[in-house]
Amino acid sequence: MRFLGAATTTAFVAAALPGVVLGQCDGGEEVVPGQHLGTPINNTLPVTHIYSEVTYFKVKDPLGEHVCTDDPRSDFSLINYSSLNSTRQRPPNDAIQRAVIVCHGLRRDPQNYHAGMVKALIKATQSDPEISVDTVAVVAPFFPNGNDRGTAFPYFPDGEKQADRFPSPALVWSNTAWAAGAVNQYPPHRETVASYHALDQLLQWYGNTTRFPNLKQIVVAGHSLGAQLVQRYAAVGYTPQQLGLDVPVSWWVGDPNSMVWLSSERPLSTSKCPTYDDYEAGYNGYDTFGADRSGPMTYNLELVAAGREAVRANFEGKAINWGRASRDKGDQSNGDCAPYTTGQDRNERFYEFIRAFPPSCEDSSGDNCDTVDVVESGHNAPTMFESEAGLARLFRDNWTGDGARAYDFGYPRRTTFDDPHPDPAHAGDALLHTDDAVYAGNMTWRGCFTDVDNAQSVGSLPFRAYVGPLNSCTHCTAVCAQAGYAIAGVSWQHCYCGNAVGSQTVEVVSTSCEGPCPGDSAQICGGRNRLTIFASGPLRP
Repeated sequence: MRFLGAATTTAFVAAALPGVVLGQCDGGEEVVPGQHLGTPINNTLPVTHIYSEVTYFKVKDPLGEHVCTDDPRSDFSLINYSSLNSTRQRPPNDAIQRAVIVCHGLRRDPQNYHAGMVKALIKATQSDPEISVDTVAVVAPFFPNGNDRGTAFPYFPDGEKQADRFPSPALVWSNTAWAAGAVNQYPPHRETVASYHALDQLLQWYGNTTRFPNLKQIVVAGHSLGAQLVQRYAAVGYTPQQLGLDVPVSWWVGDPNSMVWLSSERPLSTSKCPTYDDYEAGYNGYDTFGADRSGPMTYNLELVAAGREAVRANFEGKAINWGRASRDKGDQSNGDCAPYTTGQDRNERFYEFIRAFPPSCEDSSGDNCDTVDVVESGHNAPTMFESEAGLARLFRDNWTGDGARAYDFGYPRRTTFDDPHPDPAHAGDALLHTDDAVYAGNMTWRGCFTDVDNAQSVGSLPFRAYVGPLNSCTHCTAVCAQAGYAIAGVSWQHCYCGNAVGSQTVEVVSTSCEGPCPGDSAQICGGRNRLTIFASGPLRP
């Protein structure tokens, strides 16, 4: 039996699970977090891979308000998926050499993320037999919200009190607030566990070398909204040393829609967005985030209060492995204006972030080497996991504990600032989409630039000289030069001219300008709300 009657109370749920006592205290001892120690939750969650099981991680109240295990309020369980070994049993602790914690995206489907990561692990095994389900623990924490009631955790709509309607110890968050470290919404009236706290305790569990004596590396990975969680967690999260870990930790961030910025400046105009620096985009109002839904932030308030430079230093002290899908130019901002102040889509926002906060790998054998991998893919987590770049960052890097790691993947590079761990075999390669031609009026290629969009209100070039099927870089520069202008900009059929670019115009990554010219398909004519610009002199006086 998975679900019980509407009149069921907390005590009835406990009685329905033989041997389970919701208040797990014995003699007033402190709650100890632990995998397989959390209270089982009645649910109908699917298992989508033969090496997966649903498990429960016992979470300690991080505020220390409920430390006695005979107090039901002390009972919190984080639902997650854990990997089984080749015999479909839980692997012995001393066999585990790496732990990969993978965070799901917007759809709250940890079963798919866990299955995708296990499939990537099996692919890695084909070339590295030691790297397998026998030696790597994969865990996918579940951050459910109210829409998962009755499926992920019990819900009894006829309960008189909220505690009767939500009787289980399952940690549940409000909407997508988990992706920004908010405290839990349920169990009711016990809103103390931030999603970041739950990740901390998972790290401490697997990073305990007494428990896992052969562990060499922990990877915290996320794709899409899960990547937003991982990036924000890396920015404000406690360091491994602060958590008492000797095992190195890396953070794999794949294709987030937006990121928390580590300064109050933005690369694009903020004139259309007065809330551009509010948390989750910046740190204004961090301490009150989520207060209207569950409770105010409780996590590492001291660091945020110390200022942006302290947060930036905290972030830059960690090993960040960036995964960027080359074809992923989507946007899921859902009416939020803040992401547009950093770029018009996921692709552009990523490059603007690493331009502002450059990744580095000064010591490639150390614990703090950032990498940037460009993968031929769309917005697809399994493809990213199973790519050679994904296999390297998730499983192979530092496998033996010697610090060895692969060079950055993905050439030709897009910019001069996206290659912190460069491959010597590609030294001197030209950047993607560069144009060395000299056009009419002695104009040369200057790059890809913004135009009027969700952030910018001032046009980049004042004179529209031509619109039509003949447009190309050659055609537009000739038209502008003949009209006496020193700058030409192309965007598909449109040709613009001027002698200075607009006050809000900024250069962006070259891959924002990939549209073929209608008059010459071998040439590139800008992109959506983006101009490929040519000039014979400076772009501004």
